[in-house]
Amino acid sequence: MASRSVSPGGALLRASRVFAIPPPLPRPAPDLSSTAIFNSDTATLPHPIYQSITTPQSSRARGDWGFKRPLPLRATTKTSTPIIRVESVDTLEHITEFGSAADHSLTLQKWQEMDVHLSTPPPPSSKSTFGATDLDRRGEKSVFEDAIDSTTTSEGASITKEDARWKFTGPWLAGLNEGAFNEYIKKEVRKKKLDFNKYLRTACAEALTKENQRAALEEEGGVGETVQASDITDEQLSKYIKSLREDRTELYRHIRRFLDLPPAPNPSLPLGEAWISNMLGGPRASSTPPINPKDYQPTSESPYADSGPPRTHPSAGLSYGRTSAHTFNHPLYGPQNKKPPVQARVVMPKGAATGNFAPLLGVGGFVVDVPAGEASFNVRTKNRPGLEPLTPGLQNIEPHKVGGSKAYVHPKSASVDPKGRIILKVEQADPEAVAVLEGKVKLGIR
Repeated sequence: MASRSVSPGGALLRASRVFAIPPPLPRPAPDLSSTAIFNSDTATLPHPIYQSITTPQSSRARGDWGFKRPLPLRATTKTSTPIIRVESVDTLEHITEFGSAADHSLTLQKWQEMDVHLSTPPPPSSKSTFGATDLDRRGEKSVFEDAIDSTTTSEGASITKEDARWKFTGPWLAGLNEGAFNEYIKKEVRKKKLDFNKYLRTACAEALTKENQRAALEEEGGVGETVQASDITDEQLSKYIKSLREDRTELYRHIRRFLDLPPAPNPSLPLGEAWISNMLGGPRASSTPPINPKDYQPTSESPYADSGPPRTHPSAGLSYGRTSAHTFNHPLYGPQNKKPPVQARVVMPKGAATGNFAPLLGVGGFVVDVPAGEASFNVRTKNRPGLEPLTPGLQNIEPHKVGGSKAYVHPKSASVDPKGRIILKVEQADPEAVAVLEGKVKLGIR
């Protein structure tokens, strides 16, 4: 089939960058806090909101970036990172507002050099979940696993498979304040009352069908009668709604499925002796309130139940690999046990600011916590006989060092939180890997 001809004007508009620039994303909302928080308009945002644009050297020398008018040569040629972000193509003053996009672009380049795969958020270790039998199955997994990398669910899928998605139509209720929750109820939920009654009528028909099938299987071993939604009377529907009000778990399951809501955080209960005795049906203390299992949701298998689903794909476009578990092959020393370490900078020593009691490191453009459980990064250890020496710069600033105090680390894992921030975890660098990187390996003579 012959392709449709395009006029010269249409071809010019199709090739123009003005029509290829997506609209900017909304700026990340600041954290809600009762204390004063000072933010800078020029500070690097947690995630980019404008598209980064570059141009060939020949076009950049003429100021041609593919827009309506050429950009100033003084601002675009006197830089080693010719990458810009356009905030407005044409303002009222007939100028093109742009700025440097090197911050996020170079961060992406550094991330690709570190070769860190994205995983799901780690489960909270200090939280006791009701009904959990194996917390290890909720550990960190790749965001590209088939059970997780999904935006829709198949018809008739169980609630467990629905929880594994990362994209939902409704909001995460646990992350809404009272005002946002009331606004959601007023604008989104109230107008769906008639549709919810139709949904409950269909759910009632499915429940009666299952009941007929169970009764027929117990009595005659046959197949029960199928009940349609149109066959449900108002009396049957009213009785079904009353039964849902007594079973909060089943009612919440229907509400979640109808509004397409993300799973709620897993419940946390104290596991004292009186509570365990009550759960097992034994005697309990008079001061211990009774437990009704129907009032608590079962443990969700979703990795985003406790932190909320991400706003974009969990990989955030930073990495497309399932794992970073591959062997680094050095050109001189061959396969290595560890990949080359990354040099981290101490961006904040211990107690450098009010309310800060732990040092922070800068790794590839990201601020991370010091490796946990490592003696050389443990600033709380006062007497260190027999321990590794403390990494320089963690206690106090070393102004005589050019570029600040540095230390080698290995990127361990990374995940994206619901606000779009990268949570990177690192571990102490292997001494042999550091020696190989710096070329200080002592070769033995045979």
